[in-house]
Amino acid sequence: MTSKYCCQHDEFSLRKLKKSEDFTLYLDELLDQDEFPKIQPGYCTEECKEKMKEIYRITFERYIETINKYYSDSRIFEYNLGKNPRGCDIWMYREFFSTPPPISPQDEYARMVIKAMKVGIKDGKPVRLCELPPGVQCDFDAKNLPDSEEDE
Repeated sequence: MTSKYCCQHDEFSLRKLKKSEDFTLYLDELLDQDEFPKIQPGYCTEECKEKMKEIYRITFERYIETINKYYSDSRIFEYNLGKNPRGCDIWMYREFFSTPPPISPQDEYARMVIKAMKVGIKDGKPVRLCELPPGVQCDFDAKNLPDSEEDE
């Protein structure tokens, strides 16, 4: 059964979400307490309900996957050694992998992520060190970064 009225869920596109491969597309709207996309009697349909369940499932599976990768890739440093890198949050980590190639090892944010996480750059693309085939090295990682002005 379809509704003749517009539903607030019409602005959510399952096709667009599947195409994007990014968990942030609808994240703010899905978590907003005041604007939570609730089911409206008389406006929403069974199809709408199923679409929203699928949008939540995909969004949060991707979110959890990114969080798990973030914690797996985080480097642990001894407290206050002076040369410890700045921290890297989940958004910087996600942005590193969302940046279109080629990524420069001179880029300030890429360097921060590389120093704080077990990631690198291979052929201009971001890589997780744990996903490299045995014997394959990346071009740039925390132990192999060109000098920059911030390091001096």
